[in-house]
Amino acid sequence: GQVARSAARRLAAMGRIAGVMVFDAGSRRLAVAVAFDHCPALELSLDAPTEAALSALTRLAASPGGGVLARASHAAEAISSQSAGRRFFREFRATLDRMAAAVPARVGAADRHAYALLQLVRVLFLYFIQTKGWLAGRDRFLAEEVDRCLGAGRRIQRDLLRPLFFGTLNRQSAERSRTAAAFGPIPFLNGGLFEPHPLERRVGADLPDDLWRDAFADLFERFHFTTSEGEGRGAVAPDMLGRVFEGVMDPVERRATGTFYTPAALVRQLVDAGLFALVGSRLGCGDAEAERRLDHGDPDALRVIGGMTILDPAVGSGAFLLGALERLAALAPTGTVTARKRRILQHNLFGVDRSATAVRLTELRLWLAVVADDSATSPADVAPLPNLDCLVRQGDSLFDPAGLGPGSRPSGPLAMRLANIRHLVVDAAGPEKQPLLRTLRTAESAALASAVAMAEAETRGEVAGCMAEARAHDLFGKRRGMDRTLRRQLESLRTRLRDLRRTRATVRAGELPWFHYQSQFADTFARGGFDLVVGNPPWLRAEDVPAELRARLTGRYRWWKGTSGGYGNRPDLAVAFLERAVELTAAGGAVAMLVPAKLATATYGSSARHALATETRLHVVADLSGEPAAAFDATVYPLALVASKTASAPGARVRTRLGTGAIAQVGQSALVGGAPWVLSGDPARRALNALGADHPPLADRFICHLGAKTGANRIFLDPPDDIEPELIRHAVRGREIRPFRVADGPRLLWTHAADGSPLRALPPIAAAYLATHTAVLRARSDQVGGPLWSLFRTRPAGARHRVLWADLARRLEAVALGTGDEDRIPLNSCYVITARSDAEATRLAAWLNLTWIRAAARLGATPASNGYARFNSAVVSRLPLPPEVLTDSRLLVLGRTASGAGDAQDVQAE
Repeated sequence: GQVARSAARRLAAMGRIAGVMVFDAGSRRLAVAVAFDHCPALELSLDAPTEAALSALTRLAASPGGGVLARASHAAEAISSQSAGRRFFREFRATLDRMAAAVPARVGAADRHAYALLQLVRVLFLYFIQTKGWLAGRDRFLAEEVDRCLGAGRRIQRDLLRPLFFGTLNRQSAERSRTAAAFGPIPFLNGGLFEPHPLERRVGADLPDDLWRDAFADLFERFHFTTSEGEGRGAVAPDMLGRVFEGVMDPVERRATGTFYTPAALVRQLVDAGLFALVGSRLGCGDAEAERRLDHGDPDALRVIGGMTILDPAVGSGAFLLGALERLAALAPTGTVTARKRRILQHNLFGVDRSATAVRLTELRLWLAVVADDSATSPADVAPLPNLDCLVRQGDSLFDPAGLGPGSRPSGPLAMRLANIRHLVVDAAGPEKQPLLRTLRTAESAALASAVAMAEAETRGEVAGCMAEARAHDLFGKRRGMDRTLRRQLESLRTRLRDLRRTRATVRAGELPWFHYQSQFADTFARGGFDLVVGNPPWLRAEDVPAELRARLTGRYRWWKGTSGGYGNRPDLAVAFLERAVELTAAGGAVAMLVPAKLATATYGSSARHALATETRLHVVADLSGEPAAAFDATVYPLALVASKTASAPGARVRTRLGTGAIAQVGQSALVGGAPWVLSGDPARRALNALGADHPPLADRFICHLGAKTGANRIFLDPPDDIEPELIRHAVRGREIRPFRVADGPRLLWTHAADGSPLRALPPIAAAYLATHTAVLRARSDQVGGPLWSLFRTRPAGARHRVLWADLARRLEAVALGTGDEDRIPLNSCYVITARSDAEATRLAAWLNLTWIRAAARLGATPASNGYARFNSAVVSRLPLPPEVLTDSRLLVLGRTASGAGDAQDVQAE
């Protein structure tokens, strides 16, 4: 390979772009290289060539039109061994965008995207099927049929894809038309993916032939597909599709809903941890013993997982259901791999997501997992794909239908009937499928009606109880009457009754308009809930959650409410999902979730932390900051949290690392109370707890403030040079702060007096400048009164004696500002404490820069990317501050020496 590359590069250096083939007769190996775009060589053994290498040679043989550069580009693409996943995603995304843009404009943007994705996903699935030799035994069946269709002057979607999808793959051989039979032996793959979708009926138009032609030529035919993972970087394997699908989901929606791809290695670790916790809980043993029993095929352990139900309440692109499928199939004791996977899909796996696209992509990945291990060599021997649409459902995991609470569930007989029908539907094919689907929908409607009736009866009983309480007499014989509390309770109950009656009327009309766990999965809840709830739920800060949804979450989830006040009170949507996961889990079951690492330390997480530590048995609480396997697109690292829904035994230990053999632990009793979880091991925890017990916290003496906020940095930072000098200050951002020192940041237009109040009037040049930005200034979210040039949080930022530190840093680093620093204004990437004097500020800054105080701060800080952490007000407010600090002469000397020590910025007091 090196010889071929060197020869090609020498030719290119002489201005001759050429391909070079080198054959080694001794080893019977062939290398092909072209000096174009840094393309590496393709190497293969002539005696045992890989499928990917042969496919690359086939693509190389196809001669494109155009000149030398076009042919060189084609050759480089054909033989490149770069990661196919990255290139495939790039082309898939571009093709999807072009197709979505071609859907009629009368269709909404989200539906255009979903329609185009559905078409591409079907073809993508067939390329994987083609590699199995199941499409008429031809390895280029799809490309040849496209060429034949275009050569006959026909349209690709109307005359090729639609008959192939709906008249061939979705029909048993005996039911196929003459047109379908002309394709040759094609397997009957059942419905699901190859059934007409309601969206297609609404769109009512085909995509243009030129787009389809480009999709086949520039996307599908440029890559080699394989159902075998790990064949080589030049092939597209099913395991790449998680990253690809995460990228092609609507990016605006993905960011707005906090949905992120989870790396496969992390999925495997978390699924394993959840299985060990469940088996240990059911069999009364520890996680290590549960792992050993599973690995050795212990019958009792296998019986637990054989009958378990697993739910991902926010499936995304199906990573966790796929991981669970692979793990359970590996542990199952009997049958072929394909038979085991089919059995697991029928009985063990369930998923829910609000996104129809997510549901469709999850189904595709699970179908591919079944196909990958199928040993059938003839299309006639291929078993129909299972129907997954009754197992992976579109719905809202967080909220039940109007008036129904989490305890609403149908009767036992109804639940068992529904389970039996669903098991039949999963394997149904041909004429029997549609009648079974109608029977299933009828059973689900009956289950929902039963749950509504039970909820109505329960609510009427509560109303009667309220009325009886109002009529009751107190100790003095006086009737209590309807006080404010009782009236509010009665009003809420009556509202619930009205909602339930509307729901009942809708169900009677034959509609099932909502997803309801206890109805669709009634058999699971007849047994108490799911055995394992696993996943990576949406991460979304409260300020990014719509106000209406925030109000609903506050009324529904007690963990979401957190605690009031402070900058840290910004609950993440993942908190609600975590509480819901615990609700959906059966007694003795387990929850294994990835949540933002800040849940372990943030103020808003105190309710969740306390509930988890007191109401569940915590198995793993692992901060994955800095773990390579945990790196994905979220802006903070995850916390792996595994808990079983059972009481914690005295002396229970919690692992603080994820993965087998992890021995770092803390006692669960140390996590009770809602205080930030320190996960660095017992010695560090004991030291921090001892400090907290012996000394008052900094919050007893000082208040931590965020720095000033402009609301429009582009206006106030680096204003025009002719602005009146008396209004110019230097902004201080977090990046400008070092221990005891601060650099000057950008120029800041400061429109406030020394006491922090806005100036009554501005000098003419500044006034004229800001007048040109009136609309932007008025639109600022904090602008609720006062002059338009007002800034926010100005009093602490402009105080005479201050201590500053960066919100985001690798370690806590503080600086004192005092006399002579009036022209420096910290912005809101900094925190500020106001002091009474320069000396007090200097001592406090020196204290915060001490090595062991920094270590204590880091233990409680919220992890962020790339080794950084957030040292917010809650973190610093909890640090110990003995009263002697503010009078200690040594700290004063240290602070003054360090602040004037030139480059010696890390002076420390040990």
